[in-house]
Amino acid sequence: MRIATLNLRNTADRWPERRHLLVRQLVDLAPDVVGVQELRVVPDQARWIVRAVDQQSDGALRYRAHRQTKAGLAGLWEGIGVLAAVPVVATAGLDLGAQARVAQRVTVRMPEGGLLDVYNTHLGLGGEVLRVDQAQRILDWMDRRPPLPAVLMGDLNARPGSPTIELLSRRLRSAHLVAHGHEPARTVPTPLRAWATGEGSVLDYVFVNDLLQVHDARIAFDMCDDHDPTLVASDHYGLSVTVALR
Repeated sequence: MRIATLNLRNTADRWPERRHLLVRQLVDLAPDVVGVQELRVVPDQARWIVRAVDQQSDGALRYRAHRQTKAGLAGLWEGIGVLAAVPVVATAGLDLGAQARVAQRVTVRMPEGGLLDVYNTHLGLGGEVLRVDQAQRILDWMDRRPPLPAVLMGDLNARPGSPTIELLSRRLRSAHLVAHGHEPARTVPTPLRAWATGEGSVLDYVFVNDLLQVHDARIAFDMCDDHDPTLVASDHYGLSVTVALR
């Protein structure tokens, strides 16, 4: 299965121009499951993406959107979501307890016939103490599940080697690290944020548990517009990971 993640940057920063780049790359990549963060609720950004991918792929790639809005009033504006082109058998959500952040679990049926738990999240900006607590809540949530293959992905707002990533790495494996021996050079910033400076850093990850084998992992959604090098799909690069049952 091919799994992908991307922070969409909701509908800010030239969305009417960049959304076609996103759709083109989704069709080319054709992931089975896509986790998205900063998903706009109104207007329904997920619905637009699903319809556009269907049209551009001539019906060959059909996604269903499974949304999880933020906690409280923030959920009127934004959330996270999973777009699945494979059968979904169950969904669930988790309040992460701070900054209206949430996680979601979407259980899908793999081509081999088994089940896969897909976890998607966007951790908070309040520092490592806050993010460690949120990450621990997700791990505890995972512990209450049967021993299924599992993927945890999203914008974790934490750099490699941080306490948050170290906590997750005790239980899970970063797919890019497994495939290449290191994390990517960066997932932020992208040329969309012309005001950003410095070399950037990695904030976006796909983690897998020990029941999955990683075949490939790479940066995704990094294509620039043919006529405008500052126009890309989002202010984050995404990740694409290919996994199979061990």
